[in-house]
Parts: sequence; structure tokens; C-alpha cells
Amino acid sequence: MAPRTAKDPLKQWRKDAQSLSYEEALQAADLLLNQLQSDTIPLADLQQTYQRGQIYLEHCETLLAAVEQSVLTLDPDTMTSQPLKDSANND
Repeated sequence: MAPRTAKDPLKQWRKDAQSLSYEEALQAADLLLNQLQSDTIPLADLQQTYQRGQIYLEHCETLLAAVEQSVLTLDPDTMTSQPLKDSANND
């Protein structure tokens, strides 16, 4: 088997996705979804297009989880972040 000389496209797509905002990544995923749903995408490109869309969606989920976590830690009285309390230690 010949050694891989080209960069791994998945690594590059992940790197590209990391630089996008939530809205940009969601829009990119939506564009890929539209391509997947159309009859114009060549069969040979289906898997790569799907994988790239998954990377964008994973990035969106990561960003959304980070925002959700910061909202959960907001103190409603001061609107500043507070450390999460361990539910097992609620007295």
C-alpha cells in the first residue's frame, strides 16, 4: 500500500469548521444538506459530503453546549457566571 502523501481531508474540514461561528457552521451544514437532497451530487461525492456535514453539525453542537453551560451558570441576581453546584452535595 502506498503511503498517504495528501493531507487527510477530515482533519482539514475539522480545522476549517473550528474557525466558523455557530451561524456560519449551521449555514455550511444546511448547504451540504441541500446538496445531499438534490439529484445533482455525484455518487462518488456522497460520503465525503455527508462526513463534512457531520463535522459542521458536531461543531455547532459543541458551540451550543458551551453557550448552554454558560447560561446554566448565570446567577440571576447578578447576571454573572457562578460555578456549577454539584447536585450530590445539595444540603
